[in-house]
Amino acid sequence: MTSPTDAPRLVTIRFSHFCEKGRWACDRAGLDYTEEFHSPLFHVPPVRRVKGGRTTPILVLPDRVLTDSTDILKHCDAQGADLYPTDPTLRKEVEDWEEHFDETLGPAVRRLVYFNLFQVPSKFLVELFRSAAPEGERRWVSPTFPLVRFLMRKGMKIDAAGAERSRQRVEEVTARVEGLLSDGRRYLVGGRFTAADLTFAALYAPFIGPREYGAPLPGFADLPEPFAPLRDTMTARPAGQYTQRMFRDHRRDHRLGR
Repeated sequence: MTSPTDAPRLVTIRFSHFCEKGRWACDRAGLDYTEEFHSPLFHVPPVRRVKGGRTTPILVLPDRVLTDSTDILKHCDAQGADLYPTDPTLRKEVEDWEEHFDETLGPAVRRLVYFNLFQVPSKFLVELFRSAAPEGERRWVSPTFPLVRFLMRKGMKIDAAGAERSRQRVEEVTARVEGLLSDGRRYLVGGRFTAADLTFAALYAPFIGPREYGAPLPGFADLPEPFAPLRDTMTARPAGQYTQRMFRDHRRDHRLGR
């Protein structure tokens, strides 16, 4: 039996789509892990304490620390998540799609979503950030939000020009995926759920806020302009319907019995 000190620990920004990617894999593998979640920027000191840089997710294991979501998926695959085909050609295809989504879709979705959320009343992001904060951080979210928002805008180049570049990149990636799905296939590679499907669905999910998402996404049903039209458009697309199906059919949290 695993002792508490030996149990894997997943360090996250709770609502982050990259963190959902890692969390989904951990749940799929049935890992008995604990999640240590933080709000944006408050995550930096805890991440550095476990030898990470500034990014999440980080999976802390008894013998090593995994600081990349793909490394987490490969560890979970070895623990029974069954995310990569054994056939070398299919595995290479899955790995190529995963890398492509990580490098293009993930950052573009993040910038585009934040750009739109920064246009709505700040209470929505404050609520989201509070939901991602442990009790000791929660009371600081609201008073520090203006500074956090400023630093995020500067650090991630969240402005109109950046958002437009991200919109174009999201469109390009989404069109490629929808091109694959147009032949009637249910999964991207090899006729079954793989790391390619998990990665695309997790990274696309902030547009639609699926019910099965592994962290609270408060207020998504009631968000005003300009985010609501973006959410509705992306949800209605074939890629949005595919994402919802991946969450519905394959997102299980063994710790919650669902």
